[in-house]
Amino acid sequence: MDVLLGIDAGTTAITVVAYNTDGTVLATATETQSTVHPEPGWAEQEMETVWKQTATTVKQTVTALDEDAEIVGVGVTGQGDGCWLIDDDGTPVRNAVLWSDSRAASILEGWGADGTMDALSGACGSSLYPGMCLPLLTWFAEHNPETLTDATTAFSCKDWLVYQLTGIRGTDCTEATVPFLDRETSEFNPAVFEQADIPTYSDLVPEIRAGSDIVGHLTSDAASETGLPEGTPVVAGMIDVAASAIGAGAVSKGDAAVSLGTSLFTQTIADSPGETDAGIGMMFGIEDRWTSAVGSNAGTPSLEWVCEELVETDSISSLEPIAASAPPGSEGVFYLPYLSTTGERGPFTDPNARAGFVGLDPTHTQEHLIRSVYEGLSLAVRDCLTELPADPERVFLTGGGAQSAFWCELLADCLGIELVVPQNDYPAVKGVVSLLAVALGIVPTLEEGDRQLAGKRDTYAPDPEIAEVYNEIYSVYRHTRQQMESVWQEHAQLRSTIKTD
Repeated sequence: MDVLLGIDAGTTAITVVAYNTDGTVLATATETQSTVHPEPGWAEQEMETVWKQTATTVKQTVTALDEDAEIVGVGVTGQGDGCWLIDDDGTPVRNAVLWSDSRAASILEGWGADGTMDALSGACGSSLYPGMCLPLLTWFAEHNPETLTDATTAFSCKDWLVYQLTGIRGTDCTEATVPFLDRETSEFNPAVFEQADIPTYSDLVPEIRAGSDIVGHLTSDAASETGLPEGTPVVAGMIDVAASAIGAGAVSKGDAAVSLGTSLFTQTIADSPGETDAGIGMMFGIEDRWTSAVGSNAGTPSLEWVCEELVETDSISSLEPIAASAPPGSEGVFYLPYLSTTGERGPFTDPNARAGFVGLDPTHTQEHLIRSVYEGLSLAVRDCLTELPADPERVFLTGGGAQSAFWCELLADCLGIELVVPQNDYPAVKGVVSLLAVALGIVPTLEEGDRQLAGKRDTYAPDPEIAEVYNEIYSVYRHTRQQMESVWQEHAQLRSTIKTD
């Protein structure tokens, strides 16, 4: 029995899943990861520990397989960006700096002031944030140059693991796009290092490949540590965001993937990064496909707040029959879902943004308020999709919220688009396994891989009459949140004064 092995090295956990070639899960294992914070705003992981935990998790999965299982390939995905430096011997230079690290925020502020940010985002098609490799390298060059003295390669997390498995240095297009690839030529653009005033470090970027390229084969040392057969082929893989889209089913132009969780994450598949730098664009390196993604701070914490403060229940699912008893549109009240102390990050950036009910009057009841929270979160998804470069023809839905039939039906109506919900607990792993299946010739294309590996899916079609109601509401919702910018700013000043007093 041929087995495809997928590894997802996330920030908080490493998950390994073994599939057969029809997408059935055969075995899985998970190990938690820890992050250290040497200074406020810093986030690091010990690179050798990440590898050891990954090897242990792989061995647990391999041990759980039946004797007739033959592992024919390995794919790796994981947390993206950050800066994972090794020297000429392959030894880590220091702890990995993660995507969530903010030490380079001042670098980006300077780039914003002197025009460097515009030049960088214009070249690659996306804006940068502090936890990306280029600003982190710039920070090291300015504040800790000895770190870069022995460094010969700058990886992301999954690139480090591929190196440990194969001894081959490289990265893939999704990891390299921002800011190292030119949006017009799709080629490596060393000029970004000159723009960042660190031209001597451009050779830290390793060879860039497509995610479905076989980059090497398992070494004897890696085989000993993982229990995998020596010589097993390993593909380049992708960043977890892009892999999750593929694993959910968003593999063709016009597809979108949305994750409903603690935050909302939305991405669309297109043939270019779009005309603007809205969202983060990533090139697949497969045909001409790109994914553009937007993350929103809005998410299930709003529903948790309702449970705690309005209904006094521990179960979000108990909210659904209450919300369902109110009509679409909640009789004119709607909810701005920016319930975060850090404001909003997408599709607009405003640290002062806050949640609130708009249009409330004495006729509104608990039922109206609860339904309006579901509607506000769904309209926030639509807001994200509106800013992305493709108009999706179908949306693949993942995350905890996708388990709610009520929310799925409401979201389909709010978007006016068919929703597809895969019964798949590991979308990022399934995505990288799809890449592996293409690489090994098990399937010819990602579309065929999706059909073969997808498993069961549920679909939700919009009700045309209800969708029209939400079309009208969305226009007011978007205008209202745009007009709230000045109000949020004034309120932030007020909060500051109240805290000071």
